[in-house]
Amino acid sequence: MLYIIFALTSMICLGSFSYWYLNQKLASSRQHTMEAREKRVIEFVDTWPKKDTSLSLAEKLRQLSIGIASTDIIQVYELDGTPIYSSPGDATFKIPWPNKACLERCYGLLRQNGHAIRTLDHIVELDGHKVRLSLSGSIDEHFEILQAVRNSYLLFCPLLLLASMAGGFVLSNRALEPVSRMTTEARKIGIRDLERRLPVPDTGDELQVLAETWNELLGRIETAVERLTQFTGDLSHDLSTTITIMLTTAGLALSRERSNEEYRTALSTISVECEATSQLLDDLLAVARADMVHKNIEWKPVDISELVRQVCHHFEAKARLKGQLLTFNITEETWMLGDLSLLRRMVTILLDNATKYTPESGSILISLIKEHENIQLEVSDTGIGIPADALPKIFDRFYRVDESRSQDEGSSGLGLSIAKWVVEAHRSTISVDSTPGKGSTFTVFIPLVEPILATETSYLAASVG
Repeated sequence: MLYIIFALTSMICLGSFSYWYLNQKLASSRQHTMEAREKRVIEFVDTWPKKDTSLSLAEKLRQLSIGIASTDIIQVYELDGTPIYSSPGDATFKIPWPNKACLERCYGLLRQNGHAIRTLDHIVELDGHKVRLSLSGSIDEHFEILQAVRNSYLLFCPLLLLASMAGGFVLSNRALEPVSRMTTEARKIGIRDLERRLPVPDTGDELQVLAETWNELLGRIETAVERLTQFTGDLSHDLSTTITIMLTTAGLALSRERSNEEYRTALSTISVECEATSQLLDDLLAVARADMVHKNIEWKPVDISELVRQVCHHFEAKARLKGQLLTFNITEETWMLGDLSLLRRMVTILLDNATKYTPESGSILISLIKEHENIQLEVSDTGIGIPADALPKIFDRFYRVDESRSQDEGSSGLGLSIAKWVVEAHRSTISVDSTPGKGSTFTVFIPLVEPILATETSYLAASVG
């Protein structure tokens, strides 16, 4: 309907403009014609031989009238209105002098007896004295042209409108056909067949870009669902294994009387499994919290150097048990604004990741330095490293570089994703540089806050979020 209204409006505007423009051009043309007739009358009288005084002004004008059409009238009056000459012709085209002085040319247009007549009235000098010159003539042909143009528009505009409507429907159906195919195919896509893709029309326009974009989105969704499905299976397996171990251990311990040492061993096994399960649940809760973006972050001044030192001391015992060398280089009194618990979790994840994938006799280095307006935290290890093709994906949720290795190490595939969320929630950045077989380096750049500013501006914590 909008297309039809637009087409109809365009036709009406074009027809109206064409009619007006043609009318203006015809009127201007007739006006020039009347001026040329006046000039011809004056020249005819003025160029009459001066020695021939036998003819009066009326007779000279009668000679002129012989060669003009009967619809072109010449009338001449004295200044007081006394008729001097009126050319022969139909009285319909003889228009009396208007109620004007007409010292300058007076143009007129009127209808009389069904005819359109153009007039020119002007006081001029003929045969040596001033007279009133009145010229008139039929312009029926001009109005016939205008009428023909108008009628042709009234006849052809409905036909053109119908043709444009038919063409519009055909073109719109052709244009929307790819959309219909895409819609039909999209309705077939379910959670179990995400490998389907929308048909991409080879049109080179926005529709093709839209189809390609949707296919890229479906690809990302497919990858995410595959990872989530894998993670759900792994999680079910881990929980099932943990619960089975705890139930089996408790069942064996309760099957008969045992020594205190045996009970302690059983409880220790159950405690380890409970701790692993608790860690997994903490990771899941952290992911759920990450979906809430920055709403729950408690912004406070944090001495990041002291926090990193505490986490390093916590991991020293674990590193010694694996025969690893854990060293750190931490700048004193380095402050930032952030959430203490989240920052501790981020540092813990990076250190835990380093100890997990660094073999015995390997080394881990943690450094925290001030660099210009940033705090640079680096966690380097001499572990197994990360393949180059896996580097862009290691911060994705549920992603594991090596499924069997990750399960053996108790990895859920959520740690680095949580670490990245914590970093980005603190308006910071994290990057990784790794070489397979040589180790990895995780680097975090954090905005720096000076100690005095940190202690005096804690009230800014709420506004920073």
